[in-house]
Amino acid sequence: MTNQPPSRPAYELPASSALAEAVDKALNDNRTAHEQLGRVMAVVTAAGVRDILTGHQPDAPFDAARLELREGEDSLFPTGRYWTAAGVERTFTEDVGQTEAGNALHDLSGWTAYLDDNTRGVWRPLCEELPDRDGRAVYALDLARAASLTLDPPSPAAPESAPAAPAAMVEVLVCANERDHYPAHVDPTDQRDGYVRPWFDLPTVRIIAAETQAEAARYGHGFVNTVHVLDGTVDDRAEAVVLEVGWIYLGATNREKSVQVLWPNEDGRYAVGGHFDWCWYALDGNLHPQIPFRPDTA
Repeated sequence: MTNQPPSRPAYELPASSALAEAVDKALNDNRTAHEQLGRVMAVVTAAGVRDILTGHQPDAPFDAARLELREGEDSLFPTGRYWTAAGVERTFTEDVGQTEAGNALHDLSGWTAYLDDNTRGVWRPLCEELPDRDGRAVYALDLARAASLTLDPPSPAAPESAPAAPAAMVEVLVCANERDHYPAHVDPTDQRDGYVRPWFDLPTVRIIAAETQAEAARYGHGFVNTVHVLDGTVDDRAEAVVLEVGWIYLGATNREKSVQVLWPNEDGRYAVGGHFDWCWYALDGNLHPQIPFRPDTA
């Protein structure tokens, strides 16, 4: 039997440019939807803790600062353990009884089930990682920060590559992981849901680069965006190029977006991590989070 070449394509497809545009829009819409879902469920989780401790009396006083969440097969679930603002460890069972606590945790788990890999970019910056238990990751969710998230969808961010220098800068320490803090310039009017966009000088960017690369080597590149500073000489003049690499996106359709060049502003500073991508927040004089950031006007 002789194979005959096809006389026409087996099926028609949109133009490559139209298909690429549709894919990009679908991925962006999907990301926005996941961000919104994570934000709402983080707030609902904080509300659920309040309801458990107050008997569904919204105006009643209660004292809960952090909630323990344990990683399950696909998402997080509450263990019933929490800490007060003073750091005292308590359980829902101690407060409301075993039966009531069991029912409450069942209901609360229905909301925390949405705190999964799809919404990790929202809930993970709100959590402190605790020692693993039985091979499962354990976190302490900052309930005040979760409650402070707005329920409205995030507004579109300005392009991070814009080199224009923001106005009315103030110097402040910023943090994105409850551990490391760096000096930066911040425009107080340039916030997104209380998170700031810090501008770092090049020596600080080099420190961030070294620490993100070390963290990626320790925990895996799929969980950490790394920063890199490439040094070179052009016409006898030293030049530096700053890159941010989102390794997790390398397997996606729009993998070209996984590498971003960070251009300096007019003051030679770099906006590493943008607004909501890294969830940078300002710290006060006692290294406490300020979400939203309100500079001292005194």
